[in-house]
Amino acid sequence: MAKIKVAVLFGGISAEHEISITSANSVMENIDTEKFKVIPIFISKDGKFNEEKVKSAEVVFSVLHGKGGEDGEIQKYLESIGKKYVGSGPKASALTLDKIASKQIWQKLGLPIPSFQFFNKKQWQENPLPIMQKIDPPVFIKPANTGSSIGITKVKKKSQIKEAVEKALIYHDEIIVEKALKKIHDIEISVLGNDNLIVSNPGEIIPADEFYSYNAKYKLDSKLIISARLSKNKILEIQDLAEKAYRALGCRGFARVDFFLKRPGGKIYLNEINTIPGFTKISMFPKMMAAAGIPYKELLTKIIELGLEK
Repeated sequence: MAKIKVAVLFGGISAEHEISITSANSVMENIDTEKFKVIPIFISKDGKFNEEKVKSAEVVFSVLHGKGGEDGEIQKYLESIGKKYVGSGPKASALTLDKIASKQIWQKLGLPIPSFQFFNKKQWQENPLPIMQKIDPPVFIKPANTGSSIGITKVKKKSQIKEAVEKALIYHDEIIVEKALKKIHDIEISVLGNDNLIVSNPGEIIPADEFYSYNAKYKLDSKLIISARLSKNKILEIQDLAEKAYRALGCRGFARVDFFLKRPGGKIYLNEINTIPGFTKISMFPKMMAAAGIPYKELLTKIIELGLEK
């Protein structure tokens, strides 16, 4: 039987360029080469790539994190040339990467999220004082459209606000400010499927930093607990919320849903969805799916098959 030609896109224009390369190498090393023929396609930091190689593939596996990959742009391009691809479509991709839009949708549906506010670069440059007055530390100041904790600062006092905003504005013109919850735990869940979903058990991250920063993710020795120690009822609650959040934004294929768990009390808050989560050897998404009975090679096969379903 002829092998299915799979184009793997990696690199790209976002600040997560290097992480994308690492993820893609892991995907290409673990894909089932008896079923699939891999066509590696590197995208440069200025967005250039070999379009003819993309057109020769039967399905595209994008491992482009952040801008240009998770914002719906590559998905629009692939649809314009009639190419099947894995993961969420343009609209869902754009919504999930946009921390403001996704939280507004969840808020309207009554799903639990930390309190937040937002503003843009123009508003900040014209009159920063009223914006600063509304910010009540401790808070996280973030660019609205990045992943991997890039550009995020935990602000503990008013005097740190200006520097944190300027740092976030390097990466995006819209800024979101989220209340920093006390005594929280970082919880993540893997979701797989288009219509019928497989939802993993929650995993927990114990950051090797004050929060799960870029350094804590990629440079320090953060601890990953693949099956978080939670009651059966709490696991079911988190799984239910993950499914609701995934479906509310129209996600398809696969995603990782991130939460905050407040202890004591066990209150759960939605944080964000990653429609192209990390696929590196330390990444939670494949580890949690493996714990759910779907090993890495099989997971990649299922993701490609879900893309071919579209």
